[in-house]
Amino acid sequence: MDYRLELLDENTFESLAVAICVKLFGIGTIMFAAGKDGGRDGKFVGTAIRYPSEAAPWSGKFIIQAKHTMNPIASCADSDFERLIRNEEIPKIKRLRDAGDIEHYLIFTNRKYSGVSGENLVKQIQQETGVENVIIIGKETINNIYLNPSRDLIKQFGLDKHHIPFDFSDQEIKEIILTFKKQLPQLKVDVTVKANQVKYDFDHLEKDEKNRKNSLGAEYYQNVILAESLMEFDKLQMFLDADENSELKDYYFDIAAELNQMIILQRDNFGSFEEIFIYIYQRICDGSSDLKGAKRHVMTFLHYIYMECLIGIKS
Repeated sequence: MDYRLELLDENTFESLAVAICVKLFGIGTIMFAAGKDGGRDGKFVGTAIRYPSEAAPWSGKFIIQAKHTMNPIASCADSDFERLIRNEEIPKIKRLRDAGDIEHYLIFTNRKYSGVSGENLVKQIQQETGVENVIIIGKETINNIYLNPSRDLIKQFGLDKHHIPFDFSDQEIKEIILTFKKQLPQLKVDVTVKANQVKYDFDHLEKDEKNRKNSLGAEYYQNVILAESLMEFDKLQMFLDADENSELKDYYFDIAAELNQMIILQRDNFGSFEEIFIYIYQRICDGSSDLKGAKRHVMTFLHYIYMECLIGIKS
């Protein structure tokens, strides 16, 4: 389960980091408080219960940092995070080391931990401060290792309200949408052909029955799918059928198959089917500067997959 840690505030994320450390180190873990250097540190002095393992736990003076961001797609490779480490954390660690107040340094962050960039940051901290045991714990580790097995933490911090029902590969969708937007001016449809295609063979597909089985609201179907997205379906079909887009068409079927499996497995996490559309749309578009000016096509794409009976219960 992927919990949306960006929805927590900074203080709550700090408290979550401390709660995790209590499980790893012991009840002697000290909450975040202003230190002599002006920063906010969590602390532990002693022998850890089970970190990095029960067989060989670390012992000594631990300094714990929590670096929270509201950006859902933030990464440890981002330049702002690298600057923070270089300009703020490294000088602070040096002062703590000179004062004899640190032997182990851990950063909890809800950023994605990218292997190469993350390891480079760890090495930079080690080399410039002389502190050997340095760990950056990203959101993948927080979610998969520390939160998923800990129902008490999930309940304590209300994380069940902030979970991501399912994850999927969105890069291929973005590539299709951006290419579609680029080719859209060249996609011309004869008016009479378009009039015929408006029917789209929906009768034999029994869409009303499909909508009922999938709990798709009649108002949403009429006022959004038919009134807004339908007029673009013929162009989307032409786009996918074009020879130069054969690879993108393969992506299209892969995406549809992946989404359909995820929707089937996680259907109980949603009410109406339009909630699923909104969720997938937000997962693709939130924080994506690449899709500026093309986000409306994402919803058209999702509606098209649904009307093609590639996602959801078939009629």
